[in-house]
Amino acid sequence: MFNIAFPELIVIVVVSLIVIGPDKLPKVAQTFGALMGRMQGFMSDVKNDIDQELKNNDLHRLQEELKMQNEGLNEDLRKGMQPVADVIRHPENKTPAPESVQAKPTAAEDDNTGQHSHTAKPEGSAT
Repeated sequence: MFNIAFPELIVIVVVSLIVIGPDKLPKVAQTFGALMGRMQGFMSDVKNDIDQELKNNDLHRLQEELKMQNEGLNEDLRKGMQPVADVIRHPENKTPAPESVQAKPTAAEDDNTGQHSHTAKPEGSAT
């Protein structure tokens, strides 16, 4: 937390021993340790509270984004279903269904199936 090296710790102990005295030093060290523990606990609580608020804000933001996307999808669905609703409401304006037309296979499809088309080729054309 404070990034204190061993030589610096020795200097701090020696100075505190001189200033405070050997008889009060254990009591002061115990009090200092208790205060440091409380401070670390307080900092941990603050960090946890901040993390929780950030998670709540992220979740709230994601919830809003999902709600916007849902509304957009609902609007797109309504627009896409409008022609169907018109046909249901006014069946007499219905367009005739296209006749089913069988697609003729292309030359590439004929080659893939192993079948050859029996169409006549003009003379003089290369195969």
